[in-house]
This record gives sequence, C-alpha cells and structure tokens, in this order.
Amino acid sequence: MSKSKQASVNSSFVNGHADSLLAAIPTANPAEQKAAAQTLPSEMATDPTEETALLQSEKRFRTVFNATPLGIAVANPEGYFLDVNKAFTKMLGYRKSEIKKMTFVDITHPNDRRKTQKLSNSVRKGKINSYKIEKRYLRKGGDFIWAVVRATAARDDNGDIQYWLGIMEDITERKQAEQALAESESRYRMLFQHSAEGILVVEVKTRKLKYANPAICKMLGYTEKELKRMRVENIHPEEDVKWVFREFKEMSQGEKRLAQNIPCLRKDGSKIYVNINSTQVLIDGIECNIGFFQDITQRLNAEKALRESEEKYRNILESIEEGYFEVNLAGNFTFVNDAVCKMMGYALDELIGMNNREYTSPETAKKMYQVFNTVYREGRPAKVANFEVITKTGAKKNFELSASLMRNSEEKSIGFRGIIRDVTERLKGEKEKERLASQIQHAQKMEAIGTLAGGIAHDFNNLLMGFQGNISLMLLDLDEDHPYCEYLKNMESYVIRGSELTRQILGFARRGKYQVKTTNLNDLLDKSADMFSRTKKEISIHKKFQENLWPVEVDRGQFEQVLLNLFVNSWQAMPGGGSLYLETENVYLEENYDKPYEIVPGPYVRISVTDTGIGMDKEIQQRIFEPFFTTKAVGRGTGLGLASTYGIIKNHNGVIDVYSEKDHGTIFKIYLPASDKKVVKKKPMTEILLSGSETILLVDDEEMVVDIGKEVLEKLGYVVIPAAGGIEAIDIFKQGKSRIDLVILDMIMPDMSGSEAFDKLKEIQPDLKVLLSSGYSIDGRASEILERGCHGFIQKPFNLRQISRKIREVLDS
Repeated sequence: MSKSKQASVNSSFVNGHADSLLAAIPTANPAEQKAAAQTLPSEMATDPTEETALLQSEKRFRTVFNATPLGIAVANPEGYFLDVNKAFTKMLGYRKSEIKKMTFVDITHPNDRRKTQKLSNSVRKGKINSYKIEKRYLRKGGDFIWAVVRATAARDDNGDIQYWLGIMEDITERKQAEQALAESESRYRMLFQHSAEGILVVEVKTRKLKYANPAICKMLGYTEKELKRMRVENIHPEEDVKWVFREFKEMSQGEKRLAQNIPCLRKDGSKIYVNINSTQVLIDGIECNIGFFQDITQRLNAEKALRESEEKYRNILESIEEGYFEVNLAGNFTFVNDAVCKMMGYALDELIGMNNREYTSPETAKKMYQVFNTVYREGRPAKVANFEVITKTGAKKNFELSASLMRNSEEKSIGFRGIIRDVTERLKGEKEKERLASQIQHAQKMEAIGTLAGGIAHDFNNLLMGFQGNISLMLLDLDEDHPYCEYLKNMESYVIRGSELTRQILGFARRGKYQVKTTNLNDLLDKSADMFSRTKKEISIHKKFQENLWPVEVDRGQFEQVLLNLFVNSWQAMPGGGSLYLETENVYLEENYDKPYEIVPGPYVRISVTDTGIGMDKEIQQRIFEPFFTTKAVGRGTGLGLASTYGIIKNHNGVIDVYSEKDHGTIFKIYLPASDKKVVKKKPMTEILLSGSETILLVDDEEMVVDIGKEVLEKLGYVVIPAAGGIEAIDIFKQGKSRIDLVILDMIMPDMSGSEAFDKLKEIQPDLKVLLSSGYSIDGRASEILERGCHGFIQKPFNLRQISRKIREVLDS
C-alpha cells in the first residue's frame, strides 16, 4: 500500500471511528479525553492543503492511538495486522514488526478460533457489522491472556471491507478471580454435599432452617425440603429446647467452643445425641449460623455399655475371693482388687505403684522377673505354683499366680494382668496330710510287722517254754555240786535272754499290758537310772523330778524295758561319754496333739530323756521307730529297742516324740495319761518254791507245753488234768467241775480262743479261778479278760519258781 493510500486509510479510520476510539479509553480522565478531541480533525477543517491536513490528523490519531491503555489493532480484510499500538504489543509480548507478520487467527487460542471465525464470517457476509467477544490470546512465551475484544469492519462505498479495527481489554485477572471463585464454590458445594458431618444453615433472626446437607437429612430422617420448612426448636425434644438454646447462646458469646451431648429428635420420634460446632456468617445479606453436627449416639451408647460392663466386671472382681492385679512392664501395680489388699494387708493407695521387689524376697523377685520375662517374650500365659509374698505385718504367705500379657489397641505390650490365690493354708494342709499319711503308713507297717512278729514270738515262747520246763525239772533233781548243774543254769540264762528278746518283739507289736499297776514314775525312773549308771560309769546322769508327780497306770516290766532302751540308745550315741538328763513334769495336752493317733485331752505325765550325743539327721529320725532299723554295724544291734519302746508307749495310750540335730544331741519326750488311783507298793518276791495239792485244769493247744507243764505242776504237788484246746477243756470241766480248783488257760488256740473258753467256763462256774498263760495277747485281750474277772496272768516262758508263786497268788486270793 502506498503512502498516500495509507494516509487515506488512516484519515478515513480517524474520521469514521474517533468517537468510538475515545469512548473505548476507560482509563483516560476527562481532561485527557478533551485534549485528544481537540487534536482530531473534522470535516470542518480549513487547512491550506489536503495533504497537510491528513498529516496533522494522523499525528493527532497516533497520539491517541498510543496513549490508550487498551490494545488497538488494525488489520486488512484478510486479517493481517497493519498496525498495533503499544498496549497491544505489551499485552502479547511481541514486537510490532513480529505482529505485522501475523493474523488475528494466529494469536487466537486454538479453543477460541472456531467461535471467532464464525463471528468474523458473519461480519464478512454483512449479517453484522461488529461483534464483542471474550477470548484468549496467545502470548509470545506460550501462555495466554483473557481479553474482551470489540471488532469492527470498515467498508468502502461498495460495501466491501477495507480494514478491521480491534480494541482489546485485558481481563485476565478478572477471569482468574472468577475461575477461582467458581472453583471455591464448587469445592465448598462438594464439601457441603459430601461431608460426613451434618450441616445446617439457620437464619439467626427467624431460627428458620435455610440449608441442609444430605448428612444432616440422613441423621434426622427428613428430606431437605422438609427441613427448610422447619425451625430450630422443631428438631429438639420439647423438654430440652430451653437448655439447648442456652447452650447455643453460650457458644455464640464465646463462652464455649462446642455444644456437647445435644439431644435431637428424628422424624420417627427416636432420640439421638450430637455435638454441635457453629459459626456466624452473612449469606445473601442475611445473618446466619452454620452448625456442624456430629452424631455421637453410638459412642455414648458404647461408653454407657462400657461403663456398665466395667462396673459389672469391677463388681465381679471385687466380690471374688481370688486376687486380681495389673502391673506395668516395670512390675509396678496399676490396679488391684480388694482381695489383693486383704491378702497382703495393704490399703489400695499403698499398693498402687508398689513394685514386686518391695513385697517379696530377692530370690522370689528374681524368679518372678524370669516368669514375666517369658510371658513378655512368648506372649503366652504362665503359672507360678508357689509365689512367696511378705505381707505388711512381715508375715510370709504363699500365693498361686497366673499371669498374661496386656496389649493396647496398637498391639503394643503395656504390662501384665493376672489372678492370685492365697494357698498358704492349703500348702500347710498338704504338708500335714503328707505327714499324716507318712504316720499312717508307718502305723500300718508297724501293725503288719507286729502281727508277723507277734506270731513268731508266740511260737518262739512256746519253744522256750519247753526248754525252760525241762531245765527246771532237771535242776530240781540235781544237787548244786553236780557237774551239769552249772551248764543247766547257763541254759536257763539263755532262755531268759531269749524271752527278753521276744518281750521286745511283743512290745513293738503292742500285744497287750499284762501286769498294769498304778505307779509313780519318779520311783521307776530313779531305780532304772541307778541300775544303768552302775554299769556305765562314763555317763553322767542328772535328775530333775517334779514333786507330787501324778501317778500313771503302766506295766512296770514293760516300762522298765522302755527306759532301758532309751538309756542304751543315749549311751550308744555318746561313745566317748557324756551327760544324760532325766526330767519329769505334770502337763496338760490338747486334743489331737499327736495326729493321726487322737488322744484324750487332759493331764499327762511327761518324761524327758536328753543326751549330749552325736544326734540324728531328719532322715534317720523318720525311721528310728521302725522295727529292725539300726545304724549300728551288722551283729551289734537288732533294731528292736526303739521299735519296742514305741509300741509299748502307744499301747499305754501314750505319746513319744523325738527331737534331734546332728552333733547337738537328742531329746526323747514320753507322755503318759495321769491316773486318779493310788500307787500300789510292790511286795518283795520270795525265792522259795511254793507247792500245793489242788486240782488244776491245764489248757494249751501245744502238746509240748501241756506235757512239760503237767510234769512241772505235778512236781509242785498239784493234780493236773491236761486239755488240748478250749472245746476239750469245756467238756472236761462240765464232767468234773466240782473237783477242779484252778484253770491255767492259754490265750491262743485254733479251735476256741482263750477269751471264748474263759466266758463259757465262767457261765458254768462264776467263781472259778482262772490263770491266763500266753506268749502274747491279740489286740490287748489279755487285759480285757483280766478286767472281766480273770485272776491273773503269766507270760511264757516261765520257770518253776515263777509258776509256783503265781499259782499260790491266785489260789490264795
């Protein structure tokens, strides 16, 4: 285009669009707009030449063109830029020379080109002369701006487009603000609609519900339309409305941040509880409260159920006898029930925080650490059968404990819980039970051995009776200077030693007391001690006898054997000599003093025999009363002494205890029931053979005993009628009872026992005199027969002098 042509275009442009251009400068103040108007040409101009006028007009146009803050572009009919102002190049970042090589389409955002071309085509077709559009322009750096574009087509006289005029206003900031607002509204709309919390918007003045989100609709059971027709008081129970409004008022005044446990009424009439947080805002010029509702009904119900459960289980824990405890990982109590407090003697506040090292011994604390460490590592419960605890008073108790690991909600170990039981008395009972079982077992063993030994002793005594009878007859016919007399006397002493051995066997077998007499044990003990001391000079004997000692009823011969056994036992425990302390005392014993052998509580006489010997350990003490048990070398003891002692004491309804420590001596204590009878003085024995002429019925199942007995009695002058058993004796007695003066009756016979034979003989002749003779008596029946009227007892084997004295004692009584 030629310069004249360009000038013509500009002139035409200025003349035709000056007004619109001025109107499109929003930032120009009125003074600037007036100055610009004065520089523009008009059709009334009177310049000398037209060329000069055009140049002046273009100059004035250029001033306005570049001064406006709006982007102005002039393009040819094809859309190529002819000219752009400074604001335009600044908007798009291009230089003017770069812009002039481009079209409107080139700088239009691809997404807006179609819409722009459509409007441009409408102008070209004459449908419209201009258009206004919001569109995006591409900047040189690749980003874009938003602009409001006013595009106008300038036409010639033929109506053809001569050029395009475009005026652009940068609205990028406004569009970004609108977009941000739209996005914000979208986000908040989404939060409102999809919030898990119920949201209600309430007009402050009218208390009408303005907006409700789906969550609050679901929470209350209403639709949004229904809620919008309601007021605040409609969604709360009538009786709670005043309290609810007071809570809201305190919250609006800043006195509290949250209204808690607010009751709400659902559409179906059921009640729920919510926490409400609210804030005050202006919506459409109306003051409103936005309330955020959190349904806590399930939580409250769960908490209530938990409280009830905790209360129930706490009541259970407080009512059970077992102790329940919880400790932390350090072993400090964090919870205990009342039973634990009672067991340990501490108050609750004293136990909480107490460590297990404070109420156990170091050994027990170490043991418990190992147990809890195993529970911690393996996660499995553990039991402790015997857990020793030191109570507040210092007393020791034994607990049985079961413990398990405690974990929190994150499965992290936080401590231990468990049950404890006080088993102190149970353990004592078990020990006592074991002791009693041991004693019962010992008693049963003694009974079994006694039965066996008693039978052997009986038969052995019958044999000794045969020896003794023959020896007595032989000595009766020999002079003292006969060469065989000494041998026979030696044999007689051997029989006596054999009878003493069987007497010991019968003692621990407890086969009766035969010659029971009321006795002062001081006299018996003093006599026995003096006899023993004469043979054992290395033993120093010390006596401490109580005056006015209560009398007792004993078989003196058996009890002398008891004392001798104890003296010998002490002497053997003091091989280098020592001291023997003898003491008597009146005492009272309680019931069940010597379980399992129950005794009658009451007055007893106690004899204490104490030595300074080598003592015994616990294992030996448990066996010393067993028959045939001995610590002596083979051939140096029978093991019958203390067994016999035990049997004799028990058979006298007495008690014998032993206490000993290794290298600290031994104490034997004997308890015998006191008697209210007077002591009977013992008559001196004569060595003269006593004879007679009475008729005697001799009853024994042993033929040897009957034969030798008949000869012995006949030597003494008696008429003897032999009987081989109880049945035969009854028959003989019935036939010749008027001439029989005395019956010598054996206790043990196979066809009829001595006890039964005695009763039948007494039925026939009540005043009949009977002398019992036996190697032993079963279950103390000899004593029973003596109590039923029998006149005397003599134990086999007996010699000629003994039987002669006993027969005269019975016949002359």
